[in-house]
Amino acid sequence: MSIRQLRTLVAIADGGSFNAAAQRLYMTQSAVSMQMKALEGDMRTKLFDRTSRPPVLNANGWRLVDEARQIIERYDALRLLASAPATGLTGSLRLGVIPSVATHLLPQTLSKLRSDHSSLRIQVRSGLSPELAFKVEEKHLDLAIVTELERLDPAVVFEQISVEELKVVIHKDLARGSIADLLRAYPFVRFNPAMGVGRVIDATLRERRILVNDFMEFDSIETMVSIVKLKLGVAIIPVGLFSFAMADNVKSISFDPPVHRRIGVVARRGMIDSPTVRAVADAFKSFVKISRPPSRLRTKKKR
Repeated sequence: MSIRQLRTLVAIADGGSFNAAAQRLYMTQSAVSMQMKALEGDMRTKLFDRTSRPPVLNANGWRLVDEARQIIERYDALRLLASAPATGLTGSLRLGVIPSVATHLLPQTLSKLRSDHSSLRIQVRSGLSPELAFKVEEKHLDLAIVTELERLDPAVVFEQISVEELKVVIHKDLARGSIADLLRAYPFVRFNPAMGVGRVIDATLRERRILVNDFMEFDSIETMVSIVKLKLGVAIIPVGLFSFAMADNVKSISFDPPVHRRIGVVARRGMIDSPTVRAVADAFKSFVKISRPPSRLRTKKKR
């Protein structure tokens, strides 16, 4: 088995056929076929259903594709490591992020990491907290930035990087009465309940026995704030990351007592303190400190 054969296998999976892989890799179709027959010989199993025309990957083939991608990533990282300068971190890292982090913190964090560690390759995948945590458990991701989960596999640890307050947001012209009154009176713009923040909000509403008038469901803070700005509803969002610079007509109201969500790094035990994971966590932390909403929108305490 060679890395070249694995690259060809992945190209077949991505392109859908031997011919597509041959074009992508600048090979002849017969060369692709010979490589795959040799790989099947090394693996001592059939990877393709050749009763189909053109041949297609079978179950064994698809299982090998997933592992081949990881081997190729590690191989490329080793090549990069060998040619990299002695300063900064090197290698490859697979990072998962929840949507709110992907929108508000990821770009500047990646910029900082690129500046500090130019030889570190980071592959980013977005998803919901439970999905990302599972991928960390299954070693498909090296770490993920997620909303804290109620349960984690014992092989995985959570390290907090930020605490965000959840506030009710409503157009200032409609902000009359208590939070319970507002949530009952106006259509409720809800977070996707599969999201970590959505579960925190749902639990808060249940615990405080607040009834809501469900209206729409989103996974984007910006979209929810846009709905609120049009006086179409009321929402509950984390305000730690979102900038209200373009939301002058939106008022934010704190619960009493306040409600928070915790965001942190999920990584496998033994990896949480590795240099690459620690560098990513610290980079996110550094931008969390400067990504707070303007003070004019924070709830003022009565004197």
